[in-house]
Amino acid sequence: MNALTAFLECLVTFFAVCVLSVFAAKKWRVPVGAAPFAVLCGTVLWYSVMACIDQLMPAGILWFGMAAAALCWLWLRRKQLDFRTLVTPATVFFVVAGVAVIALLAVRQPVFTQWDEFSFWGLAPKVVKSTGQLYTYNPGEMRVTTYVPGLIMLDEAFQFLGAQFVQWKVFAAYDILMFAVFAAGLSVLERRHWHIAVPAAAVMCLLPFLMTMYFREINMVTVYISAYADLPMGLLFGAPLALYFSQEEKTPAVLWTCVMGVAFVSITKDTGFALALVAAAILCFDIIFVQAKNSVRLTKRAGGLAAKWTYSACLVLAPLATYFGWAQHMAMTLGVSRSNLGGDRNMSPVQLLLTGLGELFGIGRTERFSRVMGEMWQAFYSTKLTMFNVGSQNGGVGRIVNGSGAVVVALILAILLGAFLLEKGRRRRGIAWFSLWSTLGFAAYYIFIGFTYVYVFSEAAEMTDYNRYIYPYYTGWLLAALAVFAAALRRAKPGALMHWALLALTGVCAWRVATFVPAELTVMNDLTGALSERTKNTESVEQAKALLTEDDRVFYIAMPDNGISWFMDSFEFYPEVHVDYSFGGGSWMDTTLTRSIDVPADFTDEQVEYFLSHPLTPETVCEYIDQTGCTAIFIRKLDGAFKEQYGHLFSDGLAGDWQLYRIEKDEDGMTFVPVPEGGKIV
Repeated sequence: MNALTAFLECLVTFFAVCVLSVFAAKKWRVPVGAAPFAVLCGTVLWYSVMACIDQLMPAGILWFGMAAAALCWLWLRRKQLDFRTLVTPATVFFVVAGVAVIALLAVRQPVFTQWDEFSFWGLAPKVVKSTGQLYTYNPGEMRVTTYVPGLIMLDEAFQFLGAQFVQWKVFAAYDILMFAVFAAGLSVLERRHWHIAVPAAAVMCLLPFLMTMYFREINMVTVYISAYADLPMGLLFGAPLALYFSQEEKTPAVLWTCVMGVAFVSITKDTGFALALVAAAILCFDIIFVQAKNSVRLTKRAGGLAAKWTYSACLVLAPLATYFGWAQHMAMTLGVSRSNLGGDRNMSPVQLLLTGLGELFGIGRTERFSRVMGEMWQAFYSTKLTMFNVGSQNGGVGRIVNGSGAVVVALILAILLGAFLLEKGRRRRGIAWFSLWSTLGFAAYYIFIGFTYVYVFSEAAEMTDYNRYIYPYYTGWLLAALAVFAAALRRAKPGALMHWALLALTGVCAWRVATFVPAELTVMNDLTGALSERTKNTESVEQAKALLTEDDRVFYIAMPDNGISWFMDSFEFYPEVHVDYSFGGGSWMDTTLTRSIDVPADFTDEQVEYFLSHPLTPETVCEYIDQTGCTAIFIRKLDGAFKEQYGHLFSDGLAGDWQLYRIEKDEDGMTFVPVPEGGKIV
């Protein structure tokens, strides 16, 4: 696709978001800086509901229709409306950052590089764009029972105008959402507060880097960008808290935006539901017990306790409605139940919590529970998961300031202490209670993650991806603390100690990011070299696709491999050519029994039982190819063991290193004939 065309499509969608934001600010009195966040939350919820009833195309048409209607409304009332009030630090930041990131991504055109991007987070939006339906209607080999639709629908909102799926638009959608979250956190700042807004916005923009240390420590990547849900989920968790606790007036527009934000975070990822409930609980406590009786209102006339309990009920019911609504959709489309969390115990969420709490308080405590929870406690103060570290962890200051969760919690509480000292009266009490309840919320979430390691994960997978499960809470919590601190700084005179503290924090954050993330690992750099291997693989797939049709089914071989090549290449083949699951496309030998995860999702129970009980001999592979109806073979890479065991099935004995073969059948069996036009193995 022409890069300029994709850029203009994305820019038009961004313009529509801005128009709807102005409309929300002028019509419904949403704080102007928080309006983009409110619009994006509403957009995702709208697309999600419509997609669940298989009305995705009407959803997009009506959404752009609403943007056009809003533009007309603003134009007709242009003389009555004061548009100068739209110019605030938050709105300027959102518009400038949004246009800049769209332009940058259109020029650099980053692509997916991570495993889970090819298995779901990048593949699902491509499926939605290609089919015009939610991915649950066309799951293929995606194991979608644990994935919720929020971020995929955000992607679709920015993909809607184009004729083809564009990978960098997914990153653009994520970035624009993040900027909207940051703008919501800064929305209380007025024009005279630029000296606060600039450093606060800088720290917020650095959060995605500061909190994703696993990219460097666990899995080195060539480009520091990802479509994983963890980071957006964390920021979305913090967004309602940041907006609510930074605003002095808890207007209906602010509170309804928080309700939509809580609903959104609950459909970003499964653990987002837990984060949504924590955020809802914190907000409900403040609304009911901290705010003055008549400070919370439904309308000009309706307020008091009725308004407090109404908003509190909506905050709790919003994530519950999305959870059970999605569960109903999954049951209807896929025939699966969300009440089963999987794992060895096959527990429901309620069973997990009750069993875990029982063991936590000593009732029937097992050795595994004690071990895992002990590891969780040790990881809290010893595992480096952020960039807030100095020197070596082996001694000196580095043993204390080690980038662990304990360091992040100490930083967050220090920021909240600064805000507490700056504020007075009810707002000071609110900050104190927020500090307490957000800390207790973190403890509850941390223990809940420990329960999942005990009851859902296998023993071999204990503490797997610990960083990715934990840092979303830290990210949202730190974002909210920064927003509260920035709001409190309005009380301080320019040049006061707390202003210098914010500047110092900005400098430290910039220093840590510059140390760990050099320019060549970001989209600021020319990505040609970093993505050269992906480019070669894509070109080889395109060469093969030109010789295949939509009626073909491709058997895939990559030896040896951990399975990621299958996900990458099947993503490139989609939707024109169907790639068979092919035993996962990984390392399989003649003596290896197939794992259940390596069997296609559409196999019958009899087929699954047969292939799980037979060694992978040449005869078994031929039976598999025959039963799946494969018509061609695509080879990504080979090793000597595969050539020795299976080479006789190929007419050239695999001597030609061709990547594409046709499957020919006769009464004597199967033969795989090379297609030289398909090119050599890359």
